[in-house]
Amino acid sequence: MLRRLALIVGGVALGAAAVHAAIWWAATGRLIDEAEAVIAAERSAGHSVSHAPLRRSGYPLAARVTMPDLRYAGRLLLPGGAALPVVWRAREATLVLMPQAPRSLGIDIACPCEGGAGGAPPLPIDAVALRAEVPLTRDDAGPTLLGRGIVLYTPEGTFTVEEFRARVPGRGVASVSAEALGIELPPPDRQWPLGQRVAQAAVQVTLRGVLPAGPTPARALATWRDQGGALAFEHVSLAWGPLSVRGAATLRLDEALQPGGTATATISGFGPALDQLVASGAIARGPAALARLALTAASRPGAGGDRVVDLALAIEDRTLSVARIPLARLPPIAWPD
Repeated sequence: MLRRLALIVGGVALGAAAVHAAIWWAATGRLIDEAEAVIAAERSAGHSVSHAPLRRSGYPLAARVTMPDLRYAGRLLLPGGAALPVVWRAREATLVLMPQAPRSLGIDIACPCEGGAGGAPPLPIDAVALRAEVPLTRDDAGPTLLGRGIVLYTPEGTFTVEEFRARVPGRGVASVSAEALGIELPPPDRQWPLGQRVAQAAVQVTLRGVLPAGPTPARALATWRDQGGALAFEHVSLAWGPLSVRGAATLRLDEALQPGGTATATISGFGPALDQLVASGAIARGPAALARLALTAASRPGAGGDRVVDLALAIEDRTLSVARIPLARLPPIAWPD
């Protein structure tokens, strides 16, 4: 009797394992089919996609399909039809389906990587973890990008970011939000006005107007400007050294294709920040003294005893003004033409 019961239990277990293995194989097969369909669509659009042979893994807890040595070169279509050249290479990218998250596809990216846009040379990238979470629903939601321990190697030096999160727009949406924590600015021996470390930076921005395709970025931006194009920053926050800023802004391009616009901001820590800006030579003593008087007069008590001020900022003719007091001259932007 016991032997028969053991055989029955063993048979049921083997059957369940076989069913589970079949489901896992079907799930990884679905991932392979979806990946091959996306790659075929990219190639038919004239983009270049290559990778080493696919690998299945993850059994029994997840369905994983890995694409080693993934390389991509194509164009990112912007609202209005403009195309931004994009190149990307990763040591491998793994598609992940988890039973506990059936409505989301994970894409784990293993570095070292390289990425570039707009025709600029690709930049080397390293990271402890890079992941994209893609919704599998039909609400046109875009993916969420997550990063940890990111290192970006640029000609100016090495940027590091402890944590990064961004929400990329879905179809028909021209808004993106992003937040970075623990930013280390390059290089270590350079004196940044408010210190080398930016504790937090976040933005939510919407592209207004249609950015058309053009023979060069400068001409496309000029057309966008002439048609009333603007960038609306619904939310901006920054914690850099003693300075803390929260606000919103709208930026446009002037006749020289330089950014200009207005912003409202709530600022704390402006006193120590002005001291550091003067000490670094970023602001002359005279304008800094006027700004200190104006900010102190307009400020109010904030949490923790800090003075907080609500004020208007403006950028016009490459000059940054705070409370109508010119503070700094901004460097020009040279758009490829």
